Amino acid sequence: MLKRNETLIKKKLWQYLIPSIMTNMAMQIGNVVDTILVGNILGKEAMSSVQIGSTVLLLIQIPGYMLGIGGCIVAAIRMGKRDIDGASGVFGGCLFAAAASGMAMMICAFFSNPIARMLTGGEGVLTGDVSSVIRVMFLGAPLLGIALVFLNFMEVDNHPKLTTMYVVVSNVINLLSDFLLLKYTSIGPAGSVLSTLIGYGAAMIVVIFYFRSPKRMLHLKLSFKALSTALLTGIPALLMIACQVVRNWLMNIMIIRYAGEDGTAIYTICLNLIMIAELFLGGIIEVMSKVGGVVYGEKDYFGLRSLSKNILKYSYIVLVGLMILLFIFAKQAAAIFGRDDPVLLEEAQPAIRIFIFALPFYVFCRFFSAYYQTTEKARLSNMIIVLELVVLLIPSVLVALNLASSNGTSAINATMAGMVVAEMLTVIVTTVVVKLTGKGQGMLRIPSGEEDVLDVSVGRNMAEVSAIPRDIISFCEGKLDPIRANQLAVAAEEMAANAVTYGGEGLSSIDVMLSFQDDKVLLRLRDNGIPFDPTDYSVDGDEFEFSGIELVRGLADDITYLRVLDFNNTTLEFSKGTISEAV
Repeated sequence: MLKRNETLIKKKLWQYLIPSIMTNMAMQIGNVVDTILVGNILGKEAMSSVQIGSTVLLLIQIPGYMLGIGGCIVAAIRMGKRDIDGASGVFGGCLFAAAASGMAMMICAFFSNPIARMLTGGEGVLTGDVSSVIRVMFLGAPLLGIALVFLNFMEVDNHPKLTTMYVVVSNVINLLSDFLLLKYTSIGPAGSVLSTLIGYGAAMIVVIFYFRSPKRMLHLKLSFKALSTALLTGIPALLMIACQVVRNWLMNIMIIRYAGEDGTAIYTICLNLIMIAELFLGGIIEVMSKVGGVVYGEKDYFGLRSLSKNILKYSYIVLVGLMILLFIFAKQAAAIFGRDDPVLLEEAQPAIRIFIFALPFYVFCRFFSAYYQTTEKARLSNMIIVLELVVLLIPSVLVALNLASSNGTSAINATMAGMVVAEMLTVIVTTVVVKLTGKGQGMLRIPSGEEDVLDVSVGRNMAEVSAIPRDIISFCEGKLDPIRANQLAVAAEEMAANAVTYGGEGLSSIDVMLSFQDDKVLLRLRDNGIPFDPTDYSVDGDEFEFSGIELVRGLADDITYLRVLDFNNTTLEFSKGTISEAV
């Protein structure tokens, strides 16, 4: 029998991987360079002020992340189910909600002073700068929310390169504005936030190209029901940001108390090292929510396994190289954030070397949190987030700090050790819970019943196409009326042959998936050839002849087509019928 291969999934992974990595690189480089510029131009106190103020930025970004990530996943799943109107309702609803919530948040700018005092534990050296930083953040809330929604939806709607372009343009403008505002004005660390808003606003010109693109599948359609679904799906994103807010607040207070301002600066450096790791790792893992959502919506479990395996493999390959570099050049990494402070560099080196051992566990948590959210297992995603960022982190760090205090050892090194322990414990607890509750489904929790699915792949080869009917008839033996099985075999062969003949030079593989669902049989074909919609075509006898398509349309009860992830996705629906007595 023919077997399903990973050709199309791997091609799609790489097609989305590069833009996703570039997008994350541009975004994280912007964040890291922001911190570098603030630290080197204005000093470590200003750098700490921006880091403390980032707690408020996380709060402001909650609607954008929740709607962008949650809405993107819901839209991807609906596109996988061929429901474009439903996906468009999610898109329009998320944009409306992001704008409305952002405008409501602008009111909080009037309360920046008391919020700053709460974040710093009272009046202090950093309170004034923190107040100015968060005031600008609140005023830019609508723009940030809308931008985050567009970034997610453009990528899932066949435009990953436009997402990359948006982030690159916004960050180039951001960094130029950063240098000018920090170096030549008296705005102070708030200039870093203002330059970010200038970059995001200027880059909105990229959205014009998206709305004018003929490849765009989504349109603006407001659906409050779809919006509520997106919000529910986005709860893990909300929870993650809420936990990050709590983590940053409690960690800052603990570190200021036990390790002082230098400890806070080193902690800020380590958080930025996570951003450096996210340059690549974030881009790799985030492919799951875009490609994985569509694949999951199609119930392509083979594709989901393949995608997950390759995302994890590439993530850990990159991570090993990064850990080696950071261990060897720990002091140089710290120097980027404060070259003129030799004491800070000496203290930062061992702390960084301890901290990097948290990264393998961090990648595990990062991937499975994204995976469970994408595959509608929000409870597991929420569990990982809460364990990792609050429930296990704060007690682990607090115990480590108290032990360091009683033993007279480095408080900041103890903080890093506590973070490693917390990440490791999160992996252990998650694995145990998933194994105990998954009923033999493994960490991916793939639904059972796969024995009723036939998965095969053929190349651009008529000999392989002609073998498809044999596999379908063999698979249907004892499950389906022989006449219906023959009809399925003919339809699959005709559709695959048409793709091979007219798919163009870019076509490399065709996936054929046959599944039984209730009283229906679904025959799904996916290929990476040129766009062709079998439900809407005109025959030109001088150039092409699509007689086979007419035959298929006569055999199937229903036929739907969607161009998703730049694949031709065609689904043929047949009634199940009854098994012949002769079988």
